[in-house]
Amino acid sequence: MPELASLGREAPHASLRRARDRDRPLDGAWDFKLVGRPEEAPAALVQKRGWRTVDVPGLWTMQGYGRPQYTNVVMPFAEPPPAVPEQNETGLYRTTFTVPRALRRRPAIVHFGGCEGALYVLVNGEPVGIAKDARTPAEFDVTEHMRFGEPNELVAVVVRWSDASFVEDQDQWWHAGLPRSIRVISPSVRDVRWRGELDGSFRVDAEPGDGVARLFDRHGKVVAESRLGEEGGLRRPELWSAESPALYRLEVTAGNEPVSCDVGFRTVEVRDRRLLVNGKAITIAGVNRHEHDDRRGRAVTRAGMEQDVALMKRFNVNAVRTSHYPNDPYWLELCDRHGLYVVDEANIESHAYYDELCDDPRYRAQWVERVANMVERDKNHPSVILWSLGNESGYGANHDAAAGWVRRRDPSRPLHYEGAIKLDLHGGRAATDVVCPMYADVDTIVAFAEEETGDPRPLVLCEYSHAMGNSNGGLADYWAAFRRHGALQGGFVWEWVDHGIRDGDRWSYGGDFGDEPHDGNFCADGLVWPDRTPHPALEELKFLAQPVDVTSRGAGRYRIRNRRDFTSLADLTVTWELTADGEPVSDGKLPALRIEPGDAKDVSVLLPAGDGERFVTFRFHDAEGREVARVQLPAGGRPARAARRGKAFAGELFPDLVVAQPRLQLWRAPTDNDGLPLVADKHVGPLDRWLALGLDRDDLSAVATHTERRRELPDGSILVENTVELADGVDDLPRVGVVLHLRPGLEQLEWYGRGPWEAYSDRLSSTVVGRFRSTVTGEYVPYIAPQEHGHHPDTRWLRLTDERGEGIEVRGVPTIGFGASHFTAGDLTAARHTDELVPRAETILSLDHAQRGLGTASCGPDTAEAHRLRERRYAFAYVVRRISAP
Repeated sequence: MPELASLGREAPHASLRRARDRDRPLDGAWDFKLVGRPEEAPAALVQKRGWRTVDVPGLWTMQGYGRPQYTNVVMPFAEPPPAVPEQNETGLYRTTFTVPRALRRRPAIVHFGGCEGALYVLVNGEPVGIAKDARTPAEFDVTEHMRFGEPNELVAVVVRWSDASFVEDQDQWWHAGLPRSIRVISPSVRDVRWRGELDGSFRVDAEPGDGVARLFDRHGKVVAESRLGEEGGLRRPELWSAESPALYRLEVTAGNEPVSCDVGFRTVEVRDRRLLVNGKAITIAGVNRHEHDDRRGRAVTRAGMEQDVALMKRFNVNAVRTSHYPNDPYWLELCDRHGLYVVDEANIESHAYYDELCDDPRYRAQWVERVANMVERDKNHPSVILWSLGNESGYGANHDAAAGWVRRRDPSRPLHYEGAIKLDLHGGRAATDVVCPMYADVDTIVAFAEEETGDPRPLVLCEYSHAMGNSNGGLADYWAAFRRHGALQGGFVWEWVDHGIRDGDRWSYGGDFGDEPHDGNFCADGLVWPDRTPHPALEELKFLAQPVDVTSRGAGRYRIRNRRDFTSLADLTVTWELTADGEPVSDGKLPALRIEPGDAKDVSVLLPAGDGERFVTFRFHDAEGREVARVQLPAGGRPARAARRGKAFAGELFPDLVVAQPRLQLWRAPTDNDGLPLVADKHVGPLDRWLALGLDRDDLSAVATHTERRRELPDGSILVENTVELADGVDDLPRVGVVLHLRPGLEQLEWYGRGPWEAYSDRLSSTVVGRFRSTVTGEYVPYIAPQEHGHHPDTRWLRLTDERGEGIEVRGVPTIGFGASHFTAGDLTAARHTDELVPRAETILSLDHAQRGLGTASCGPDTAEAHRLRERRYAFAYVVRRISAP
């Protein structure tokens, strides 16, 4: 019955901190029983046998009952809305609690922070209510059913599938259970509403409305006070922004109960094609964040949330979209405290029935209630700058109904909804105040910015640069557009974390639990692994979003620009280093930079003269010593050129070191962007074409002619010159290069070129040119679905040696790309999971003239033309020499 959004549920309200005697946590071990259908629940509840214990918060799908299931768009069952399968797992949760007799004149409210599935609540055997919105609190007044001073039985019946499942179809694991905290509260203050302005004026309303509001600063000092419902004021308030998240503690006393929450003074508006915070246009360096723990599913912990926010700040992320539901309230507290702009998204996505449910009047109540639940819970958080009406649910009357409610209830924040502009970037103004497309290419957003229009809305990409596997190619092109056009105010990378579930020695994905239907590894699309280890691509985002830019003015003068919106650079220390051919030559430290937001200052650096290829690198560190920004600029010179003259050489390349001589390599283990190799029937990109050409075979004579000429140079090294001519119809290759196998033991790696992390032609902005050390084993990048990784373009030279220092050196002419691995491209192609890979003893050395860029075709634009291999003929050379032990 979709018309019934909830029953007996208390009105939603703001998150508040209460006195401990008014807040009794119920988290811990609960009795649990799983039955196959909701019709079995009444009999199962009275049976004494069959009960076990599970953790609450927790999900039964992660605690040995049922199984998780991953789908992106399709529903996990075949029935059309609002029908559900007859076999429908139903979890029975049971615990007891006691409320002191002294609180019998207070209401007793049972608070569920969230529920995966439809929630039915009973107290002492009596039904008290129903809730269907899985990710905002459901509260029920159980006063009439209570025995104060005595134990009371609380039962939560969770039905996995309901009519509400069709609006929670959100490209993530389907779970079931009680993933958020549960408690009993005895409130006299039900709700608090804050509104603060830039001039320091404020107003606090509460329920009940008679009482006092006090503001405390960060030192615990009362700085302002007012009666509820009346205007108050604070002279020269500190303003909240992501760069300077100034918070005040608001304490409200009404009905003899003090409650509190953190608040801030800040404004948000859209005007003249700009999204303004505190009157200034901001740039969104954002990520989309699902709630995910690799061992607990969506039952995330406070420690995990703290880890996320610390990582985001460390990598210059300044905004989060809570895709696709309101996150745990503690997440918003952290965003307030540490400084992250939030697009708060309602728990609505009907992707499988994209255009149907948004205009279905039976679902209107669910649309409006879910949006209202979010707004009322989160209205006091300064971090929330946009309300989102949900995700991928078409655009219909239900959205306009929800939008109308929000505009009336909270005119202080603009609205966000991608579906409203999906078919027309200038449409949907009733439902969205920003133009927020998904996966628009750079040309499209630039055309929007350059268009003369009466539309006052700016463009903020709600999803872009799909981070699936080895990805995020072209991110620099987007950021160049953001920096160039004021109407383009950034966006949210999809997404923050890979949704792998820990399963022994690997992370599993869709289909690994026998779940059907499923969408394979499409859930492994984050900038960090499930344990929060950053992908190399996160370094790219950090660099592009860094708050400082440096440009050369010539003759040792450099211009440093502050890209921040609200704060100076005075908190950063700046060092510089000059290198020649990768070796340090000189360094220094600059005086404190008091450069105001948007301003620039010229500085002088004394660079000694010298030979070799020279670079100067500036590094900016915060007070904790963390590198916030880094800029490398050329400072003259060039690397030494390899000799090209020598006598013809017909022998093998150092056969005691090279156990398999160089052969042409055009194949790379497909990235997810090359064609979604593990997602059945959803191939994108060029993969199918590459397979049809046979590029994955050893014999490439049908597609290319490879000619190799070798010469022995005077120092005993070997120059290897290569030409590759492609057959007709062969185009847009994954790579052009050679592969050779080196004897076991050549594990130590050193190179001079781009590093320290892997890079590709369309994802190398964050690298610097230098000398780096690694190991062959350490070059492995464990993407959840094995694929191409570890490439280093623009390498001047590389060395692979054993423990004695004996080995081989390869020099580019003038540069070459390389990857060193214990896996062949074929090994990586064949494996579906990391635990299927068995390292070879030998070292596999790929020498690449070029590789195709990465793009984001798994969901978004393919690799840009500038980063595709379109030539018919390629010529490249490298020099190989033996390295003797010292």
